[in-house]
Amino acid sequence: MSGLILRFTNTLILTLIATLTLTGLYGLMWPLPAWLYEIHRIAAWAFVALIPWKVLIALRSLRRGLDRRFDRSVVIVVSVLLATLILLVLTFGVMWTWRIGPDVLWLGAYGDAVISWHWMLALGLLPLFGLHVWRRWPRPKRADFLSRRSALKLMALGAVGAAGWGLAEALARSRQRAEAPRRFTGSREEGSFTGLGYPVTHTVGQGQIKIDPATWALSVKGAVGTTLALTYDSILSLPASEVTAILDCTSGWYTSQVWRGVMLKDILAQAGLRAEAVAILLKDVSGYPAYLTLAEAEESLLATHSGGQVFDHWHGFPLRAVVPSRRGWQWVKWLTEIEVIGRGA
Repeated sequence: MSGLILRFTNTLILTLIATLTLTGLYGLMWPLPAWLYEIHRIAAWAFVALIPWKVLIALRSLRRGLDRRFDRSVVIVVSVLLATLILLVLTFGVMWTWRIGPDVLWLGAYGDAVISWHWMLALGLLPLFGLHVWRRWPRPKRADFLSRRSALKLMALGAVGAAGWGLAEALARSRQRAEAPRRFTGSREEGSFTGLGYPVTHTVGQGQIKIDPATWALSVKGAVGTTLALTYDSILSLPASEVTAILDCTSGWYTSQVWRGVMLKDILAQAGLRAEAVAILLKDVSGYPAYLTLAEAEESLLATHSGGQVFDHWHGFPLRAVVPSRRGWQWVKWLTEIEVIGRGA
């Protein structure tokens, strides 16, 4: 295999993995815009199209085997492990998209396992990939990509990626269940407009502290004119607002609900933002944080109800954030503290 093909293939793989990483990280934070999720999927199928070429490159390297050079031996082992993890990431992505496999896997419940392990493994392999690139990646040359043949290869790769994406999406639509339609993020609908009939998720250690509304207070501090400590009754006495918003969880489900509570901007107006305010930090009773921009704070609701029902403990009683432009893991439950971050803090 010529050096040109090796450099061409490896550089394209590096570009595609960078694209997948950036769009994937974005998708873990924000559910919009939808087209970024499609770019992620097209890049994934283009990556799949390059696998046969990469296998040929890898086999040529493996034929030389391990030797006395510690550096080469370690990098070979790392590369094999990296290849295995990448194949697992792709497999989990396909399983989730096409609903392949049993409802319960050894990794956990299907929805919480396949898609969660897809992105957790993808993030976990990045250090291995960085080491592989540092030690094994040949530096590309401009001439590798300026020839007519290279241009045709790039167009063919783009066509394969787009075709794979189109076929995969068609198959995914054909396999979705009527009671759980698939959103553009890949999440399936669960319990929309059922009050508290939607799933609950939490990180390790969250939800262990049950809040007594008689002693609970919402603290508002930081770059504000007046520090506040709002009791549960005082929150309920404020003018209520309702927001219809979609909670889209990175565990692979989404739900549409009518949320009721107090707009965050009204609470911030009561405290009075100082001129140096640049961001908002939300914290739950255990210290779990989420940072919002001031623009995101403008649209956010501090909810006490869902579908007219008061939250129970696992849905976030007494107060949870509703942030329509963020993924569900940033809709902080068991909210106890709002800190306004000032410039230079």
